[in-house]
Amino acid sequence: MRQLLRQGWTALEAVLPLLLWPLNQVLAIMLRRRVVADSVLHVCFPFHIVHYTVELLRLRGFNADYVAVGGDPDWKLCDFHFQRWRKWMPLALTEFWFFWRVVSRYQTVQFHFMQGISRSGWEWPVLKRLGRKIVVYYSGCEARDWRRNMALHPEINICQDCDYGRDLCSNALSVKRRMLSRRFADLEMITTPDLRDFIPGAIHFPFFSPPENIVPERNRPHWPDNGCLRIVHVTNHPGIEGTARIAATVERLRTRGHSVEFRHLRGVPYDRVLRELADADLSVGKMKMGFYANAQIEALCCGVPTITHIRPDLTPQAISVTGLMFSSLDQLEGDIERLLGHAEELAAMRRDGPAAIRALHDNDDLTDRLIALYRELHRGRRTGDLQAWSGLRPRPNAIGAGLR
Repeated sequence: MRQLLRQGWTALEAVLPLLLWPLNQVLAIMLRRRVVADSVLHVCFPFHIVHYTVELLRLRGFNADYVAVGGDPDWKLCDFHFQRWRKWMPLALTEFWFFWRVVSRYQTVQFHFMQGISRSGWEWPVLKRLGRKIVVYYSGCEARDWRRNMALHPEINICQDCDYGRDLCSNALSVKRRMLSRRFADLEMITTPDLRDFIPGAIHFPFFSPPENIVPERNRPHWPDNGCLRIVHVTNHPGIEGTARIAATVERLRTRGHSVEFRHLRGVPYDRVLRELADADLSVGKMKMGFYANAQIEALCCGVPTITHIRPDLTPQAISVTGLMFSSLDQLEGDIERLLGHAEELAAMRRDGPAAIRALHDNDDLTDRLIALYRELHRGRRTGDLQAWSGLRPRPNAIGAGLR
């Protein structure tokens, strides 16, 4: 009997989306005008960056909300938490109810990592039938094609020692979502310009910087007064970051008599990441991807100079600011050794780095730019019309000096 019930439930799950499809079309016509003006719903798994993006939009007077999909049921930094699985209700009905109760009301829906509320993607065409605008914001491996990356950059790339099992970029769900994005997205954006290898027409919309009120105070003396240069490296995926080579570099410096410590933060809460960064003397990260990312911005906002790698063809799109140093895995040992002997240079980077990176990743400017992009979409413009909004836009005081 239990087996028969399970088979019946599975059959119901399979047929319900087909049965609901005509109803979705009717509701889309009926409810097309039931929309909140100047509004956006951000859809993502639980992620602190999305939380403070929405907070920044609200501070500028824009109607913004965040629905977290799945993940930790105790995650509270969102407006809605959509748990897709309900034992007492078919999944298709759960999605249907939440879509029409919440998602359908927003003028714009922004999918982070191509994350929607369903796995089938049925809501994408319904949003278009409703007249809503869809923004897709790619942030990493969900956009990549590992074969293409290996072919384009055989010397060094993020896919060489992939510890996702090369599943994130090539599984059926990611392939389907990329197809949905190509077909239905009004605007495609990327966090870093290296992703243009895979989303060539996308707009580079840079990371926000963490709000100043969440950056902790330092509780440790600086180098050399603390007696040991502490290097913090933040990643949950050491294979794609070059972590083993970074750790080996630090160990070689130790064996040569330098007082240096390496801390790899993996799977730790965001507030602890910020505390560890605030107490560090140097941060190293994103040494294989080709461009810096969120952890490097967070480090500098915490007053910690950071070393990263910029791919040679992307150098014109990178802005060297005080404390943001460009290096490579081959040059890393020499660069750290030089900094060990130039404490005054590190002190200058600590002093000037936070203001420099916040001028480059200026939250007010980025928030205004994002709101303007939303409004341009509703004037009928699409990704190809909006390239002037792409890339870093440094304020004059953002320019500084770093390793090249």
